[in-house]
Amino acid sequence: ARMRTDLIIDVGMHVGHDTWFYLAKGFNVVAIEANPELAREAEARFAGEIDDGRLRIFPVAIAEQTGTARLALADRPSYSSLSPADVKRAEGRGVHFHDVEVPAVQFEDILDEVDIPYYLKVDIEGFDLLCVRALSRFDDRPVYISIESSVKSAERHAFGKIFEELNTLRKLGYRRFKYIDQLQIQTLPDPPLEGRHFVQPMPGVDASGAFGAETPGRWEPFVRALLRGWALRALRVVAGRDGWLASLPPGRLPLYRSLRFRIRKLSTGPVDLHARLSGVSQRTQ
Repeated sequence: ARMRTDLIIDVGMHVGHDTWFYLAKGFNVVAIEANPELAREAEARFAGEIDDGRLRIFPVAIAEQTGTARLALADRPSYSSLSPADVKRAEGRGVHFHDVEVPAVQFEDILDEVDIPYYLKVDIEGFDLLCVRALSRFDDRPVYISIESSVKSAERHAFGKIFEELNTLRKLGYRRFKYIDQLQIQTLPDPPLEGRHFVQPMPGVDASGAFGAETPGRWEPFVRALLRGWALRALRVVAGRDGWLASLPPGRLPLYRSLRFRIRKLSTGPVDLHARLSGVSQRTQ
């Protein structure tokens, strides 16, 4: 498998916002989605792009072994998961599930078939590192990678997982990193730094948005990124949905209520960890 500068792989396509965005930017896309209902909807939505050979959809789950996997489908699609722990937490919030058997493949088998992408986006609810580790079997690497970070997860050992994510990427040759809130408003440059010019609005919720040289913020070395990740995790522990502030009474003092609201607002959407390959300048195209 060799790196293709015209290819993006979207692992965890979900409702297809990112796939649509990458196609609009002029890239060819390989999309992977375990939820069979969402995969069928995407095949109908993007029928033209599939016929043109610009998009290929794999309706499979990424797993450690090829075979089948049990996917818990939620009545709210964003909660669907292969993780029993995630399902149990969601059920505690009133989410309802039913199980389905789906095909499961190793990510390296897909790379063998479609080649290494220029940009690899992964968002598969806690299993993202399966895709990252699969890259160790190949000589080429994606120039850019993003995964959904553990900084906002409900796991008790998330601080260690944050180090594991960064260190796994570092061992593969990635030297610059940045954390981006998926709900952050993004403004794309004109002229574009990646692909074609794209007229906003951006995809929005349920999307990772900008990638590569067009991502907002400054690229940081490993240590600074690690400290930033830990700081974001600490904020989640304090201000998250089940954090320390959530256990405090709302209070009546306007200043207290305002400060509590502002702090909790800082801990909002999922956070993606973006990584840039060593030796790559900020402007790549």
